[in-house]
This record gives sequence, structure tokens and C-alpha cells, in this order.
Amino acid sequence: MNKNQNSFLFDENQAKKIMRKAKFWSTIKIIGITIIVTPIVLVILLYSFSQLSSYNAHKTMDDIVQFNKISAPNVHISNQTYNPNWLGGEIQIKTYKVLGNRPYIWEPIEGSYNLFGTFTRNYGLYGSIQLDGSESLIESHQLERFNAYTGDREMLFYHPEISYDIYKDSLSELNQFEENTLVEIGLSFNQAYNLDEIKSILPPNVQVVWWWVDAYTNERLDFMRQAQGTIQSDSPFIYGFHSEQSKPKAQQSQNDEIGSFIGNIEGLRESKNFEWEIDQVYQSLIGENGTLDKSDVKIIGAVVTGTSEQLELLQGQTYIKASTFGVISDWK
Repeated sequence: MNKNQNSFLFDENQAKKIMRKAKFWSTIKIIGITIIVTPIVLVILLYSFSQLSSYNAHKTMDDIVQFNKISAPNVHISNQTYNPNWLGGEIQIKTYKVLGNRPYIWEPIEGSYNLFGTFTRNYGLYGSIQLDGSESLIESHQLERFNAYTGDREMLFYHPEISYDIYKDSLSELNQFEENTLVEIGLSFNQAYNLDEIKSILPPNVQVVWWWVDAYTNERLDFMRQAQGTIQSDSPFIYGFHSEQSKPKAQQSQNDEIGSFIGNIEGLRESKNFEWEIDQVYQSLIGENGTLDKSDVKIIGAVVTGTSEQLELLQGQTYIKASTFGVISDWK
């Protein structure tokens, strides 16, 4: 082997060693960068997901609060908590009713939300209990129901455009209670009224805490007529608004009650949550001009609370077609 051949072999071996060494250090460099960068990227991703989950939790809770204002007879929200995770989280909202001048703890709103802020309520947790049974669908709509969380009665409402074989009259039973008993009663009126009109004929000393709005499409009313369907107070098909006098002072608004009701509907139309419900309400209320005006909002019932003595003022009022008990408390 001549000198040139030895030199060539040496250069080739040396080059291979250099390449292996470079490849080794390149691999070490990549591993080092990966070890350093990966935790940083993971931290950034986790932080981003956490922030997005937290943002959507607050946005979802705002939607729930706004929807509660138009859909929950005499049910107010006290506080809200959420437990976020990477893909969404869990939400729990505490609620109460106004009974006279006192709060009465009611069932919480519980559910989950995903990373995109879509809320799914756990409807199966509570609901209502019906102790009596009936083979007749019409009779079953008249049976008493009790809240599964508190054990209290759930109010029933009767739509004025539906003829019922039986109308409950809980107002006539008020004399069975002691003087200091606090009572919640759902009133169903004989027709639709303007808010100012019905306010003018109700006794001034009766505390109205919630107004029931006629927000039913013709299709929904036709379906209800088939079995003389009443509307439960926890139904997904009952809408209205809290009276200003029933709200805590911190939540009272300078806006008129119907204006606030319309504002809540318009606000929820921009939300991903409760899309179907809000569309049904909006379509049932809008006038011939295609917009939702105050004159389109008609009152067909109310929730009143107070002592049995105070509520006896409502007995014999011809504009009240039916009345049903809700919460009854003997607080002194």
C-alpha cells in the first residue's frame, strides 16, 4: 500500500469519527433542547387551557344567571362555584326562593361545560316527585308534585287559552294555616294582561315575586291542549321575570321589568347556550313587525308570597282562574 492509499484511508476513518462525534453531540443537543423546551411548552399549553377553561366557566355561569332570570319562577342565585379541568369543568350554582321577606334554600343548578363553553345541565339529579299515580294523562297533569331536593310542593300553572276539566284553588285552603305561616302560591290568570293592567287590579298589599309571560308557540299550545297539560314551575317551557321588589337591593335595576326581560332574551340570543329555548321564546313573542317590543309581552300568571292572612286578599278575585301551593314554611 503506497503512501497515497494510507493517507486516503486515514482521511476516511477520521471523517467517519468526526461525523459520529458530530452526530452524537447533535443528538445530545436535540435531547437537551427537548428536555428544556418540552416542559415550557407543556406549561404554556396547560396555562392556556386553564385560562380558556376559566374564561368559559365565567361566560357559562353568566349565561346560566341570565337564563335563570327569565325561566325560574321565584328562584334566585346566591353564589357560584366551578371546578375546571383541561377539557372544561363542573359548575355548581346555589339558589334560593323569596318567601315573604326571607330567603328559602332551593335546589342547586349543577352541570358541566366543555372547552368551548357549552353547558350541559344534570337534570336527572333532582327534578320532581309525584306520589300519586293515574291512568288518565289529563288527571296526571293535576297531581301534586314535590321537589326531590327540598321535599316542597312544586307549583302548577294553567294557560288561559286551554280549557281544563279541573282547576286547583289553593287560595281557598289558606285558612288551614297558622297566622305566621309563609306561603308561596302560583296564580294563573283568566286571560293575558298588560303588566300595568294586572298590577292595577291586584291588591296593593300582596307581594308579587315573579310574573309569568305568555311565551308559547301555537304548536306548543296545540300539543298541551291534547291532554290539558299544565305547566310545572320547574318545566323547561315556563318563562317570565322577577318583580323588582323581590330582588335583593344590590340586584335591583332602574330599568323597567319588561325592558330587563327583553334585554336578557336579546343577550342570550348571542350565546351558544340555551339556543333552542331562546329561539322558542323569541319566536312566540315577536310581533308582526318581526321585532320584540314591550307591547308583545303579556302576563298570564304570577307567583305571590306572604303570610296566609296577606294572601287571603286574593280570594274571590275573578281574574284568577287557578292557584296552586308552592313552598309552605312555618318560620316564626
